[in-house]
Amino acid sequence: MQTAKERREKKSGKPAADIHALRNELILQKNVAHNAGVANFIGVFGALVAGMVAGLWGVTGWIGFTYYLAMHAVVSTLLLVKCGFNTKAFFQSRRALFIGEMFNSTLLLTFILFWTLAHNYTHLF
Repeated sequence: MQTAKERREKKSGKPAADIHALRNELILQKNVAHNAGVANFIGVFGALVAGMVAGLWGVTGWIGFTYYLAMHAVVSTLLLVKCGFNTKAFFQSRRALFIGEMFNSTLLLTFILFWTLAHNYTHLF
């Protein structure tokens, strides 16, 4: 009498373990891509808030970019805590979570836009 696993192996020509690993890998990659998109969305919102704070407090020059770097460190740390310090299950790597999106043009330009907008509205007009 054959087990279900043996029947699957015979039918597909591949061991059943490889089929399940492949299925999990495909689902995992889709989830990793979704998690990267969510992390990017959270990063954009964090850049918006950090830019508004830097602009409202009247920060100018290179000191303003420390607000951006601090925001990025806080958001990355909160995401790390949220995923239970197991980044392999949710992201490509821990480095991609902390450094990969740091100089993303969308995040950086969102920060600069709201930084200058808030600064101009509160200190120039």
